[in-house]
Amino acid sequence: MTLENMKAFAASFFLLTAVLPSIILGEIVFTSPVAGNSFKYTAGETGVAITVRWKDDEEDPVVPATGFFTLDLCTGSNDQIFPLTTLGTAGMAFSTANGVLAVTIPPGIAGDGPYYFLRITWTTTDGTVINWSDRFELDGMLGVFSPAMIAANQAAGSDKPDAVHPPKAVPIPDPNGDQYAVPYGEQTGDIRYAPMQPRPGSTITAKNMKRLNPTSAYTVFTTKGGPPKVATTVTEARTYAQTTVVNEAAPAPMPDEAMQRFLNRWKD
Repeated sequence: MTLENMKAFAASFFLLTAVLPSIILGEIVFTSPVAGNSFKYTAGETGVAITVRWKDDEEDPVVPATGFFTLDLCTGSNDQIFPLTTLGTAGMAFSTANGVLAVTIPPGIAGDGPYYFLRITWTTTDGTVINWSDRFELDGMLGVFSPAMIAANQAAGSDKPDAVHPPKAVPIPDPNGDQYAVPYGEQTGDIRYAPMQPRPGSTITAKNMKRLNPTSAYTVFTTKGGPPKVATTVTEARTYAQTTVVNEAAPAPMPDEAMQRFLNRWKD
């Protein structure tokens, strides 16, 4: 890759990261049921009893205690999802459920197989978020899947659908703001601000050198870490003017004949 191509790539990357929405968003993570779980309907019971558990993934925004959610049972593929029934009551409070909800799945809702997953739709300050559980199996069911459901289930993979959330725009920094003066380690949120390095003077006057800003903290992972907590870092615009001058010095003359003969001896 040439230097010009590298510069063009860097400029394009900066523009993309400046306009793309943030990827740091809070999600619900189901801890039960998980992939591979199987539940069986027993004759005489009202349905298949399942205890659903979830937790916040500890990314922004944290699940608000005053938020509400609706839990649905679904089947199908990631591209074609069929909601079957709402489990519990629509619009339940997170504070009431506290991460646990005992539900009963009607046995006649559909057929047997590892084709079921949960959808939780919940509210945040930015809008509505949808998260999904892994697929799990129901056995002994009394219903059947429709032809469309059968086709979608056969096309489904092992991955759960992608989360759905409102786009979170990247804020544009105020050029006159003081966000650049906050030490990097003390900043919060998914956008961080870095000050511009000042231009060195023409003479060295300092006797005891020290860092202008403290170093950033880092974590050494001994196991697989979670998703990054910072989407991008915005660097302050250059605070000095860069000027150039033309070198008006005359070019050096060509070597004389004797020097040229000497240089010729060292030609490759």
